[in-house]
Parts: sequence; C-alpha cells; structure tokens
Amino acid sequence: MKYCNDKFMQHYEYEALTFDDVSLMTKYSEILPSNTNLKTSFTKNIKLNIPFVSAAMDTVTGWKMAVAMAKNGGIGIVHKNMSIEEQANEIAKIKKFLNGYIENPVFFKKSDSIEYILNYKAQNEYNFSSFPVIDDKTGKLCGIITSHDFKFIKDSSEKVSNYMSTGLITGQKGIKFKQAYELMIKNRVGKLPVIDENNRLVGMFALTDIKSIVEKTISDMSVDLKHRLIAGAAISPFDYERIEALINNNVDVLVVDTAHGHSKGVLETIREIKKQYSNVEVIGGNIATAEAALALYEAGADGVKVGIGPGSICTTRVVAGVGVPQVTAVYNCAKALRNKIPVIADGGIR
Repeated sequence: MKYCNDKFMQHYEYEALTFDDVSLMTKYSEILPSNTNLKTSFTKNIKLNIPFVSAAMDTVTGWKMAVAMAKNGGIGIVHKNMSIEEQANEIAKIKKFLNGYIENPVFFKKSDSIEYILNYKAQNEYNFSSFPVIDDKTGKLCGIITSHDFKFIKDSSEKVSNYMSTGLITGQKGIKFKQAYELMIKNRVGKLPVIDENNRLVGMFALTDIKSIVEKTISDMSVDLKHRLIAGAAISPFDYERIEALINNNVDVLVVDTAHGHSKGVLETIREIKKQYSNVEVIGGNIATAEAALALYEAGADGVKVGIGPGSICTTRVVAGVGVPQVTAVYNCAKALRNKIPVIADGGIR
C-alpha cells in the first residue's frame, strides 16, 4: 500500500506494512520464557503486568471480563453501549470486587426483610454475602449478616435482626492492614467492620482480599493504590454526564473511543476532561498517523490507541476505504511521540 505524509516522512511515497508482511529474525538468547518480564505502561500512570487489554465492545467487555483481565494483570475497558447508570454500575462492581479495605460497604437496616436483602443482592449481582446491619433509630452498627447466617433462613419475610450476628469483633477507625489481618485471624472472622468513636460504620475489611494483599499474591493483579482492581470505560465525545458518573464510581481511565480519533470532538473532549479532572487518566483513539498522535498528546491524552480497521472482524478499510496498515501505523505514532505517552496497538492478538 502506498501512503503519503510529507510532514513526518522523508519520502512522499513509501511502502506501508501490516503484520502479515513482516517476520522477526531469531538471534542468540539466554533468557527463558519463565524469566520474561511483560510489564508495561498503559498510560502515564497506570502500569500493567501483562500487555493485554480487552476491547470496549458490547460482545467483549462487561464487568466480569474486566475483573478477569485485572486479576490476571491486564485491564478491561467497559463498553459504552448502555445507559450512563448501567455503565457506572459496571465500574462500581469492578471496584468493589476486590477490597482490602472497603470504604463504603453495602449495609442494611435492622428492620429490612431478608427478602429485600436477597433481591437487592441479586439485582446488583454482588459476589459477596456478608453485610453490616445498622440500627434504624441511632444509625449505629448493631450486627452483621453473613453467608453462614443465610443458610439457616426459613422465612425470607422475616427481619434481618432475627438472623444477624451480634457481639461483633470490630476495628477502630485508622486501623492498619496488618493489624486488621491479625485481628481477623485471631478471632476467626471473615469480615471486620470498622467503626468510629460513636460506633458508626466507616468501613470494612474482607479476609480473603486482605489476605491476598498481606501475603503479596495481589502483586500479579492490576490494582490501584487502594488495592482495588483497575478498570477503564469507553466514552463518546462531549458525553460529560457519563464522564462525571464514571469518575464518581472511581473509574481508573477514560477512553474517548471513536472510529476516527483525529477529530475536533475527540480533541475538545480530552482537553475538557483534563481541565475539569486533572488527575483522571485519558486515552484517545482510534488513530493511524503521526500527526494524529501528536494532536492527541498536545490535547492532554495520557495514551493513544492506534488502529483503523486492523481487527479480524473490523471492516472499516473495506467499507470506508480508509486506514493505514497496522505495523506502519504503530511505528509512525510511536516515532512521533518518542516515549512521551504509551502507544496501544488495537486490533486483536495473534
């Protein structure tokens, strides 16, 4: 394929290559596969243990796929083909899936029925079954209902107060991870509610999650500074209501996801996000030229997604007659950016 871009290329015309056009030459090595380090940067501040990302497609990435990706060291980008509330809830599920310390634990009132709790749990697809119980009048912690307690329920119309456990083992506000872990092991409890000086619930520790953190097994996962799984979400240009909802649910990275990323809408949206939420990581795409990569970088992007029509099920090049073969597209973008921000090669893994 002939391709021209006289601003960034020495020659007006040159041959563009895709993956089927090239092979890697083998050379001498002393490195075993088991010693290979696959860690990489996804954005300026997000690191991955494996260089794999699941696509923001409604047939690929929902919250379950994103959890699986993060648990294995990669990251998933939740698709945007749903309502704002639905996508925000998907992100919330991911961020609550693994919690060494749960800042806002799901709790119920003493007067709530078991049926209400079960329906609420099913509706939100929670993968956990232990919930603190709060006194309706005082707002203070008065009990906890666990998966063990649920096994003995005969009538779901009964109040949670009839089945909850009292005489709780609790931690005081400010307790450290290791202290909480030792307290839970000593008392053989799977959940440790954290209370303030007025006996009000301010957080909770989960043994399975904190054990992973203390014993370092979490080091293979993709997690944030609070030891929660990381996740991204796709957005469209100018969708600021969606952006706010995702940020409020602790999304780690926003991906302004379009078929043509070198466009006014994408650039303006990136600028506005970085202006309003300077600490939020933003990726722009998709692009295929050096000029586009520099434009996204100058707008404030923390990473760029390269690839127009390179995927096995993508027909953009055939239908629209646009695009650049992927090896050349990635090379040109990486060369122009000179390691300023990461370059993500879109289009599948072979």
